Amino acid sequence: MCFNPFKKKKLPHPQEPADYIQTMETANIDATLTKWLENWDVPKEYDGHWLNAIEIRLTMEIPYPASTYELNGVRHLDVRPEWLNPGVIAHEQAHNSYALLSDSQKAAFRDAYMPLISTDPMIKLLYSQNTYGLTSVIEAHAECYRYLGQSLPESLKCFYPRLF
Repeated sequence: MCFNPFKKKKLPHPQEPADYIQTMETANIDATLTKWLENWDVPKEYDGHWLNAIEIRLTMEIPYPASTYELNGVRHLDVRPEWLNPGVIAHEQAHNSYALLSDSQKAAFRDAYMPLISTDPMIKLLYSQNTYGLTSVIEAHAECYRYLGQSLPESLKCFYPRLF
C-alpha cells in the first residue's frame, strides 16, 4: 500500500453535493449569499458590492450548475436551484472578482500561481482531490478560492479583489 500524504488533510471548504430537494420556489439566494460571506470571511466592507452589484438569478435554463457573465456593463450570476450553495457561489464570485483584474494583473496572477501548483501544500491537496482547476488559469483562480478560502497562499490573495 502506498503512502498518501494528503489522506488525513481536508480542504477548508469541501464540495457540497447538489440538493435536489431545493427548487425554484424553495431555494434562498439571500441566505446562501450570507452563508458564503460569513464562511469565506469576506470583509464586511465589500458586502454591498457582492449583495448589490451582481445580478443573481435562479434558472433551470443552463445545463451546468452555474455561470457568470457580463451584459450591458453588469455582472450576472446564474445558478440552478439544486446547486445553490455557498461553495458554488464562492466559485462564481471568484470569477466576478477575476473580472475586476486588468490584463496585466491576470498575467501576474498566472505567473504567481503556476509555480504553486507543485509547491504549495494546500494547492497540491486541492488538486489531489479535484483537478478541475487545472483546466485553465481562470478556473484555477475560481477553484483555489472556492476550496481554500482564507487558506489561499498569501501571495495570491491580492488577485482576488473584494474577496480579501
